[in-house]
Amino acid sequence: MGIDVISLIIFIACIALFVWDKLPMATTAILGCVAMVIAGACTFKDAFASFASSTVILTIGVMVIGAAISETGLAATIGAFIVKISKGSETKLIIGTYLVSAILSAFLTNSAVLAIFIPIILGLSSSNSNIKAKNLIMPIAFGCVIGGASTLVGSTQQMTAQGLLEAAGAQTFKTFSFTPVVSIILILGLLYCLFIGKKRGEKIWGNRENDDIDYTLNTDVKSYSKVKMIIVAIIFAATVVLYITEWLPLAVTSTTAALLCIITGCISQKKAISAVNWNIVGRLAGCLGIAKALEISGGTDLIADIFKNVIGTSLSPFVLFCIIVFLALFTSEFISNSTALLIVLPIVLAIAPDFGLNPYAFAIGATIAAGVPLCCPLASSTLGMSMCVGYRFNDYFKYSFVFEIISYLVIVISVPLIYGLTI
Repeated sequence: MGIDVISLIIFIACIALFVWDKLPMATTAILGCVAMVIAGACTFKDAFASFASSTVILTIGVMVIGAAISETGLAATIGAFIVKISKGSETKLIIGTYLVSAILSAFLTNSAVLAIFIPIILGLSSSNSNIKAKNLIMPIAFGCVIGGASTLVGSTQQMTAQGLLEAAGAQTFKTFSFTPVVSIILILGLLYCLFIGKKRGEKIWGNRENDDIDYTLNTDVKSYSKVKMIIVAIIFAATVVLYITEWLPLAVTSTTAALLCIITGCISQKKAISAVNWNIVGRLAGCLGIAKALEISGGTDLIADIFKNVIGTSLSPFVLFCIIVFLALFTSEFISNSTALLIVLPIVLAIAPDFGLNPYAFAIGATIAAGVPLCCPLASSTLGMSMCVGYRFNDYFKYSFVFEIISYLVIVISVPLIYGLTI
């Protein structure tokens, strides 16, 4: 049995373990790297070099910055301000919270942004009978998920795709590479929540009591330092500017900003370390190591040969793109977005040279598709967290299915027009 076949078997076994979800995802990913080294598919250095990659360092920095913004009360202050100026209007609240959650999620952890809004909205709904938490949290979750897909630093699936492109030597993303397409989805998402989702929500959960809400409202008032809030706001603004200009490498910008948050006392080193989701970091680094080992051993070429034998060489680039986007979107409903990309992107990168495809455009489409599933609470931790206000499992499908079709159509129409599918 050739080493390419062995590496492919290890790759498939890792995906099976990801889907099975009985082991922590970081454990599975690192186990895959170890198995590749033991099997001789690559060296230890090749398998574990990704743990110090720019993508992983960027991810850690983003998590620390987000934690500092929450710790200083800046994010909560922004959310409370939006609630205040809405003056009790659900429509104004949907618009304000949706847009703010989308903007914050473009640079911060999506679930952290939602966690900021949940107690604010529950507190408001408990004091105002005209405001229903269920009517607001779903649009906010929409904003968090879609906003998180709009920039390179918004969610981990973008980081995973970036790492796979780097490993393959293909053109990599810039901070706002996803923004043109996702902005369309974001605007349509707001219109959908206002004119379709609001009415659908009233039919789905309108007559339910609030006794199924599984969330303890914290009434403790936390005193925040205005000085630290201003400092972290300045750091965050400077970080965004550097993300846009790319005057420094993104990982350097992210790390510097995280260090400044600690140095200025906006967050302690202990809290900064605990704020990093090491399971995500380990999973990301491990997945990149597995992908690198697969490429070095020839497993990627083997995948390409199998795929070409299955679909042939006469399939048009557009039809192939539609298939790839659908696979990324559908699989991300039930498994980790990053795992979905680990399944789909190596296929694209492997067949691109022989088919004359533009791997960058295919990666853009697949990555956005993996980032915007909304029909299943298993699709992301953000949607899963939103269930605490009393949504049922099938509420997400009923509320979001039509919009998911809209998102799919936006991706398959706009990406080819903007980036081109062939070289």
